[in-house]
Amino acid sequence: MGLDTYAISTATRKPLPETLFAHIPAVLAGGIFSGNGSSPSFRGKVYANFIETVTGVHLYQEEIPHDQVVRMAESLQNWIHNNPDLVQSQWEITETEIRALAEWFAVVAGEPDAVVAGWW
Repeated sequence: MGLDTYAISTATRKPLPETLFAHIPAVLAGGIFSGNGSSPSFRGKVYANFIETVTGVHLYQEEIPHDQVVRMAESLQNWIHNNPDLVQSQWEITETEIRALAEWFAVVAGEPDAVVAGWW
């Protein structure tokens, strides 16, 4: 089963602006709102196992509340801090992707009305 993971505003029910993600390297597998470069979405299926292992949260949800997104962002940053060599071979994703995921979640966590949504 496929999964697209995207960040939306609860006020507008629309994707967050791409400009919020402009500083993140465009390395994440593309999702439904992916444009050229930075995006408010990524292909969640590719990263679901890694994210669940690190954060304890399963991406296959219609919506992940903001407070949980904040905890996920913190968990990802802590994991990077505690694993400086970023040995990630069991997930088959790159160090750059791991850092981009952490930053993506940090951006969403920094927007008070933002949540992470899933579509599959």
